[in-house]
Amino acid sequence: MEALAELKAVTGAVTYGELATLRRRLWADEGAAYRWSGQYLPATAEQRQEIEAAFSGRVRRAIARDGPLRAWCDRLRAEIVPVVPFDRLLADHPELDYPVITPNVAAWRVLAHFGGIFEVADGWVAVPDLPSAVTATRSAVQELGGRTPAGVLAAAGFTMTDTELVAWLGRCGYRVSPVELRQPRHTLHRVKDRISPAKRSSRGPSATDLVADLLERQGAPLHLDEILPRLSRRFSRGPLYNRLNADGRFIRAAPSTFALASWDIEPYPGPNRSSANQAARLIEAQGGPLHLDEIRARLDKPITREGLRNALNANDRLVRVAPSTYDLKQPGPA
Repeated sequence: MEALAELKAVTGAVTYGELATLRRRLWADEGAAYRWSGQYLPATAEQRQEIEAAFSGRVRRAIARDGPLRAWCDRLRAEIVPVVPFDRLLADHPELDYPVITPNVAAWRVLAHFGGIFEVADGWVAVPDLPSAVTATRSAVQELGGRTPAGVLAAAGFTMTDTELVAWLGRCGYRVSPVELRQPRHTLHRVKDRISPAKRSSRGPSATDLVADLLERQGAPLHLDEILPRLSRRFSRGPLYNRLNADGRFIRAAPSTFALASWDIEPYPGPNRSSANQAARLIEAQGGPLHLDEIRARLDKPITREGLRNALNANDRLVRVAPSTYDLKQPGPA
């Protein structure tokens, strides 16, 4: 493919030392990249930034020149805008997964992280980026006026199947069924408007439901110490911290400070010190399952046995393999 040949004319000149720096952005969503490249990185942040800026400049200049690469990138952007599932894009354009830097740096990584062609995150690819696609979605469905959500989104340029639209609307903070997608409506339910059956109890909403409602009303991130006194029921600090970290509706915006994931703000890059995530690291270091009591004895902060059990059961990285014994979930078949 001529477009890939143009791209490889730039990427093929990358040295092994440069790749160690570039991997920080090429694999920004994979922690293994940092472990792999840490010992090879240049000594100063300024040197790393210079390498990244120089490579990005070369890629963008190549894309800007008239030729097959520019035409290909223009076609990709036109097909994506504003957003489509990433798996579908790769299925339609398998050449995006072709390695353009030895040994296995795919073309899409270079185009996304250094070419500015699109953004890839959370299983979606968007033009120009995910926050803009979320904003466009919310703007489109804000006033349905008795029209169908599917029709309104199609008119706004969204080219997805009903199944994909339902998943995307969920990513944007709405809960809608495939049937509702094709029914005339005036509004869509926000996720906070409904409590899943699994979270209903005789005592009312769960702790995480209450926090989600509080953050929605606040409209801004809150520290855990601000959250606790404003809830209608009393909760222990440690277990609530673990529950919030395990619930996909929340992200940490700063240490012990939580925001709604639907706000699309930048997550705090610092280490997650929740008991469940510490447990996952202990199990990974052990190379096999650990009993609840073994995990609890090795944590750097005290937690009740029941609180730790609840945190481990709620964490989507862990699985119970025997009574009170936990291991890391294994990835499913490709």
